[in-house]
Amino acid sequence: MSSINLQLSSDLIQAGEEAIRQELAVQLYEQNVFSFGQARHLANLSVWEFQQLLGQRQIKRHYSEIDLLEDVKTIQEGF
Repeated sequence: MSSINLQLSSDLIQAGEEAIRQELAVQLYEQNVFSFGQARHLANLSVWEFQQLLGQRQIKRHYSEIDLLEDVKTIQEGF
């Protein structure tokens, strides 16, 4: 198992684990490090909750033509 050491401000630590997880998830998603699914899982939010969080921060979803083609293929295969 890998681990990561982070230096966090005392303000962020006081905000609690939930806020830290959400902040990290949003940042990693915005920087294209995590996919939407990975980020929402890290944030421990539903699809709708994470979409709402991104909207509140005015962060657009990353959805490429390749993503669309993969989704169409998945639908055609019956999930």
